[in-house]
Amino acid sequence: MEEKTTVNSDVETKRGINAEAEGKDNKKKFFNSRPLFYAFLSLMLAIATSKFIFDGNIRYIVFDVVILLVFFGYCIWARSFKTLAVVLSVFMFGLGWFFAGVAVFEGKTYSDEVTIYGRISDDISYSDYGGSARVILKDVEIDGQSAGNIYLTLNFDSEDDFQIGDEIMFVSRVEKVKLFTLGNFNSQYYRKRTPYACEVDAKDVVVQGNCITWDESFRLEIKETLNQHMGEREGAVAYAVIFGDKSGVEDEIYDAYNSAGIIHLLTVSGLHVSFLIALLGWTLKKIRIRGIWNFLLCFAFLLLYASLCNFSPSILRAGLMGLVLFSTQLCGKCYDSLNSLGFAGLIILLFMPLSALDLGFLMSFFCVLGIYIISPWVKKILQTFLPKCVANSFAISIGATVAILPFVARMYGGVVLLGFFVNLLVVPFFGVLFPYVVVCALLCTFLPFLGFTLQVGGWGFRLIEIVADFFGQTQLSVDVQPFDIFFVATLFLGFFLLSKFFMASKKRKAICCSTVFALSGIFCGLSFVQFPVQSSVVYAQNYSNSVVVLTNSAGESVIVDFGYENFTRDLLNALEIKNISTAFVLQKPTIYNNTANMIGVDTIIRCDEGQGYDEETLVELNQPGTVGGFSFVFRGNRGRLTGLEISFDDTTVFILKDWTTSDEALDALPVSTYDFVILGEQDECASHFSSESVVLTRYDCATADFSFEKSGNISFQIDGNNFSRRCLD
Repeated sequence: MEEKTTVNSDVETKRGINAEAEGKDNKKKFFNSRPLFYAFLSLMLAIATSKFIFDGNIRYIVFDVVILLVFFGYCIWARSFKTLAVVLSVFMFGLGWFFAGVAVFEGKTYSDEVTIYGRISDDISYSDYGGSARVILKDVEIDGQSAGNIYLTLNFDSEDDFQIGDEIMFVSRVEKVKLFTLGNFNSQYYRKRTPYACEVDAKDVVVQGNCITWDESFRLEIKETLNQHMGEREGAVAYAVIFGDKSGVEDEIYDAYNSAGIIHLLTVSGLHVSFLIALLGWTLKKIRIRGIWNFLLCFAFLLLYASLCNFSPSILRAGLMGLVLFSTQLCGKCYDSLNSLGFAGLIILLFMPLSALDLGFLMSFFCVLGIYIISPWVKKILQTFLPKCVANSFAISIGATVAILPFVARMYGGVVLLGFFVNLLVVPFFGVLFPYVVVCALLCTFLPFLGFTLQVGGWGFRLIEIVADFFGQTQLSVDVQPFDIFFVATLFLGFFLLSKFFMASKKRKAICCSTVFALSGIFCGLSFVQFPVQSSVVYAQNYSNSVVVLTNSAGESVIVDFGYENFTRDLLNALEIKNISTAFVLQKPTIYNNTANMIGVDTIIRCDEGQGYDEETLVELNQPGTVGGFSFVFRGNRGRLTGLEISFDDTTVFILKDWTTSDEALDALPVSTYDFVILGEQDECASHFSSESVVLTRYDCATADFSFEKSGNISFQIDGNNFSRRCLD
């Protein structure tokens, strides 16, 4: 689950806003204007632009170029040449920094089995069905060469078959993970630095030793203490809110938090850091530690906590902003909130460039940005009929909620209507409970007789669960489609231009806002423009399932087999296909009903006994049929299905059934030359087809033209006898 920042500000947010509101102009500003903030936005935009270039998305590229031209024109008009120079320099650097980030992360391609050595970390999640676990394997060597972490699926008979810290060696096939799938960024791989994935049985693993790192040992000690004194149920919740590891949280509790809109409490974020920093600051003040020692202790604490939480982007963002706040106070300078935000963003993107595409990273930053630029407008309205303190709390909550709404819609597809109200009830209580549990956990680890104090914390988490379960049962949520990027850009640009942070006259603000909204309206209107349709063949993989989408020149599309609902939706979005009325079932004996309903399937064509659905059409082996502009036949030999043959627009595609196929069955096919042949995992069958056919396989194969392993999800645009290839990832 991605980080989700809450409606409450971090400690630096609150103190920064108060300092600016009180107009402490007697202090010299640490930065003259806001070059760091503009540089951060420029770097983030450049990385996103490179991703659009990588995807070949012309519409987004043109949008970014226009934004830059408008900014260039404004800087010339306002004579802000220094700002223009900084932004353009950072933007040019960022265009290449995206590809540098991809190159640093990506691993090698291994076509054969390899010998793997690695250490089992404490990052483990067990399957709900038992018998397997997902493990992050660290300190990895592949065939004797140092490599990145491995996302390991470990199958076992008993959980005692392996231990955290085990140094293991085994032989297996290794796959490169896909950083991008159908244009979506797989941030979990990037955060955990796992460029590889593989699977092995515990019985095939050789344990060569055991070595637990200091941070793993510390987390295990805290986890054992929490479970011992709070019980495994509440202990897993406490462990999640301290370190962000939700793998042990029961589904019932997770669903309750999610339904009530407070799931972010289970993910360590700036909110958690602000509570701990507030406690540390209060403690240091009481024992009269000030000045440089106060700063050094806070710095050491933030560094330690960030390392224990695996340097999560939201933790780094809050920590860096906190350090800027402490340093300005130490130097007697004025704290600039946006420059502080920009400084934190720049540091993170310089070390982890692709974080600019991570929804958790974006939510963390835009939540704070929403508090800075949206909340003041809401506060002015609410203060007309509410007390100042109440209006301020509601304004911060609403500002942050509006800011993260586009990302919530993208991640969850829905918004809890009472979410901000539940947060107003729960978060203040959590602000006391969380530091209390952290302190008690540390004390009880060394002084077990104080375990009764953690029992009180367990009651607190139980109370939050009761509240979450109560509000979650109201089902007051609405499904929200992901917002168009142009709408999101307009929203934030509009609020920023109207805010006090954009220092310009009212006339200039009006001109800038009008220009931005006009351009955004034009680009949003372009999304409704229909472009000419071109015939295409798309080959994609959803886990071990092959998914094929065919489109003819009339704009009709059919799908062969389904992926899971989210994957299929993303695939159709990448292809800009609204719905598909006809589907063929070839590889799987069952279908995904939710997927079929989601994509608007009216007819399901299959060559077996079916499942009894009204929309199913059952056909015989070797019996030709037509649907729209497509001709098809399920090819078979001796009563056994071999594969599906589909023809459209003078193009013929053959899709092999994904099971062991005899030479006799392949020889019985009426032709050996197809335009496209999709073999899936049966790459050994490639030699049976003509060299004139374009052969696609799952794994990289010397006799195949393209493979998913090497090329990813792929689309072929067909123009007569010619085709052009485009990677969808």
